[in-house]
Amino acid sequence: MTRRTIHCLALAALFAISGQIARADEQIITVGRYYPAPGREAELEARLVRIAKYLMKAEPTVTYRLHRSAKEPAVFMFYVTYPSQAALDHARATVADGQKRDPPPDGIFGKPAEVETYGLLVE
Repeated sequence: MTRRTIHCLALAALFAISGQIARADEQIITVGRYYPAPGREAELEARLVRIAKYLMKAEPTVTYRLHRSAKEPAVFMFYVTYPSQAALDHARATVADGQKRDPPPDGIFGKPAEVETYGLLVE
């Protein structure tokens, strides 16, 4: 490998690392869809509302929104805006800790939750 090639690879790595550092402080959006088992809609709704209220107090820099589908009333959606990757990581740890203390009841979900995370493209 020539000296020039090594220098170019080092610059490329530096730019890649600096891009990752910049992205670490950008907003992150998480959208989750939750599907209750038939007859357990009210139970899941109450649980999700309780979780949202707790997280809104525990994580004041994070925006939590809980919605119910107008088209399919048995579908709930969480929309969460995290100010950074660190805030997302902290919230995940908080939720995981809460689920250890108060796991979801067996059979409350009709199918697994669908959760997606989005990065900001344009502000």
